[in-house]
Amino acid sequence: MGRHRQSHVQRARSIEQGVRSPLIVRFLRSRTGIVWGIGLLLGAFVVLFGSRLWLSSNARIESAALVLPSIPSESRPGVRALAEEVLRALHRQDRAALERLLLTKEGFCNELWPALPPTPNLSCEWVWSAYAPQNAEGLYRILQEHGGRAYTLLRVEPQRIVAYGDVRVYERVRLVVMDETGRERAVRLFGSICEIRGTFRLCSFILD
Repeated sequence: MGRHRQSHVQRARSIEQGVRSPLIVRFLRSRTGIVWGIGLLLGAFVVLFGSRLWLSSNARIESAALVLPSIPSESRPGVRALAEEVLRALHRQDRAALERLLLTKEGFCNELWPALPPTPNLSCEWVWSAYAPQNAEGLYRILQEHGGRAYTLLRVEPQRIVAYGDVRVYERVRLVVMDETGRERAVRLFGSICEIRGTFRLCSFILD
């Protein structure tokens, strides 16, 4: 059993060495003591599509990426409109409407994936197929916790904004809302927002 686990760990390390994207390497290293083998690979996808779409550090940001200090003025209406659509669909408990706000496989493979730093040991198709069940589970949890709530949007607050050419990723987005009692609160209802040439979509409902 020990040799079996060791072989998985060695495989994961070899994959990490081949993965040039710091987005994925950060996740692989941070989870080494918890999950291994296939679990590490599935976790790598969560980094790409979930709320931890992070770079490893400011010193390791690739030349193609740029960290922005705030939401660009031209993008604020689109970011806000997407967040308000999420709130309306949650209030109606409309799962289908929420799913329509997600980035499609075509958008991911043809537009987002090519803009990210290269990951030679992972294909877009494999990553997409690994993502689906985790995203469905995340959407179920969000509907269970927030479905039917009447939130009023006050602010959209991403933890960080990273631009890859004409693609922007708004990471770990939290929404500052007013609930039915008039109380202000911050909620996490989805992972990252992807802006691709002026089109805004949710990357996923995967939270961490």
